[in-house]
Amino acid sequence: MYESRQLPRASTAIWARCTGGEIGPLLLAGVASLGLNFPAEALVFDVTYDASVASAPAGFVPAFNDAINFYQTTFTDPISITINVGWGVIGTSGIPVAPQDVADSSASTALPPFTYSQVRNALIADSTSPDDAIAVASLPAVDPTGGGSFQMSTAEAKALGLPPGGTPLDGSVGFNSSLSYTFDPAGRAVSSEFDFIGVAEHEISEVMGRFAQLRTGVFDPLDLFRYSAPGTRALTPGNNQYFSIDGGVTNINTFNGTGGGDLGDWAGLTADSYNAFVGTGVELPVSAGDIREMDVIGYDLAAIPEPGSLALLSGALLGVGFFRRNCAKA
Repeated sequence: MYESRQLPRASTAIWARCTGGEIGPLLLAGVASLGLNFPAEALVFDVTYDASVASAPAGFVPAFNDAINFYQTTFTDPISITINVGWGVIGTSGIPVAPQDVADSSASTALPPFTYSQVRNALIADSTSPDDAIAVASLPAVDPTGGGSFQMSTAEAKALGLPPGGTPLDGSVGFNSSLSYTFDPAGRAVSSEFDFIGVAEHEISEVMGRFAQLRTGVFDPLDLFRYSAPGTRALTPGNNQYFSIDGGVTNINTFNGTGGGDLGDWAGLTADSYNAFVGTGVELPVSAGDIREMDVIGYDLAAIPEPGSLALLSGALLGVGFFRRNCAKA
């Protein structure tokens, strides 16, 4: 899976059309690595900064660490996720970040693919929160995909207790070095600058497995919680589809549609790190709905929120005009 973060439609940048096709495995090797120490029962990221980061602004590494720390303190899965980080490139092979992209990410795929039964059983076994219980109750015993295969990131497979296969590297991200970012965690809405922490949190979550497949006969665990109406799963791409954990009764957020961008991102009805489009001057937080999404696809919450608190927080978010585009190639 190769994914890219792109500029708003209002930008004067040249746009690239999303097309099918595969990009071979990136040969990733680092020149400097960072291992943050956390308790044994905790999510840990093993971050490698390649040579390109030497030319990044001074705030780049601390801001990326802030994004990493958010996930390490929000979730407790006792796994290690290895990630490579570049400035202007993705992977030490030197693949440039496209000029129309804010950032790119790639995630290693767990091998071999899993069956619906394996995924359902893993989600049931991993259920640790009230949302998990609701989500797994919505999964029928009979495969709703009619025999499709499930592909997920190696990081998500680890979180679900499934064999990851694949490569030791779980994924990589790269950021457009020609753009202006605010790296300050206390000042994330700065005119003419992109919220770097919000962009980084988006890319990291994709390495963790937050993406859609929705290809002919190929699905991702997230696809099981995509609906077009109550009781109607959306197993093919379309517009006005939404994330729900209770059989489609409750719309937690609306997925991006078929007009371009990643189908696993949000359409952008509120300011959110996981939106498909991004603009400058806007803080992009990881919302309560985002945390619920990561929870039900396999990540264990460090603290279980009180009933209703997540919904209240989600409702407090304000809408914005421009969002980033995520273009997926699978």
